[in-house]
Amino acid sequence: MTKYSSKRRLLLKTAVIGSIALTTAGVITWRNNKETDIIVAILKNKLGKLKIKDEDLLVFANEYVESKQRYKKQFTYLSFLSGIFIVITPYALLPMNHPLKRMEDNIVSNFLLSTDFFQQGTDLNKKIRYLGFYDPYLRPCTNFFG
Repeated sequence: MTKYSSKRRLLLKTAVIGSIALTTAGVITWRNNKETDIIVAILKNKLGKLKIKDEDLLVFANEYVESKQRYKKQFTYLSFLSGIFIVITPYALLPMNHPLKRMEDNIVSNFLLSTDFFQQGTDLNKKIRYLGFYDPYLRPCTNFFG
């Protein structure tokens, strides 16, 4: 047995063990993810500079999923990528009318309309409070200019 064949066997064993570990981690992550994870990840990525409580993000994400019941399955599939979406999204690479780009825009704008961000003059240094889920048909808008 040459030294190259023993290195090759070690490399193959490491690759097999690594594949098993990654597959196991992927399955565990898939089973533990919730549809709200992708929404929270997008908000953290896009609004990371704002001072927002994690609880507010989670409450909004639950209400957003509730309002978009027909997309719940897609949110669940996308939640597998939520760890990546916190750091980077393909937003800039997507064409103008891509559904993922529209979804991100909708989530961020809906969240900002659901907070006191505009009432505070869009000041990035102030804490942002979640007021309630913004739905123009159910909850009238607050006085942004008053």
